[in-house]
Amino acid sequence: MREPETEADEDAGVYPERSSRFVAVLVGVLSLAGAGVAGYLTYVHWFDKSIVCAGFDSCAEVAQSDYAWMLGVPVAFLGLLGYVALAAVAAFWLRVGDRFDVWPLLAIWGMSVAGVAYSAYLTYVELHVIDAVCLWCMTSAAIMTAVFLVATAGLLTLGRDAGLFADEA
Repeated sequence: MREPETEADEDAGVYPERSSRFVAVLVGVLSLAGAGVAGYLTYVHWFDKSIVCAGFDSCAEVAQSDYAWMLGVPVAFLGLLGYVALAAVAAFWLRVGDRFDVWPLLAIWGMSVAGVAYSAYLTYVELHVIDAVCLWCMTSAAIMTAVFLVATAGLLTLGRDAGLFADEA
């Protein structure tokens, strides 16, 4: 990573270590929020509880559909695993700092791309196949999208500083 060239750079917050810590903390917080949502949905699936959905009946319809399971495992549990993995990488990144350059951020970005793609698929299924919307699922999709946006912004900023992108001629 690029070191600050002057004291003004360091004072202006250009120091990559600070930027990466901010991105890691933000990803960690969002991932914990996502884990809370996915954890609740997993609990509802595995313990056969009725889902609380702010007065909407469609959450139960989505949660009980064939699309709520993949290979015998609740999709919510897969989401929980994804959010826990994101939080673990963010925590690792906070612990090791920039010793691994932008690799933890690349891992977060890749996982968030997969999460957003699968969330988009599930949202399509909700709207066009099941014809019902689950607010919990949409909240999870919004959180994963936020993780993706934070990771993308971090990658564009920190990746440039790390020389990940070719310099323009």
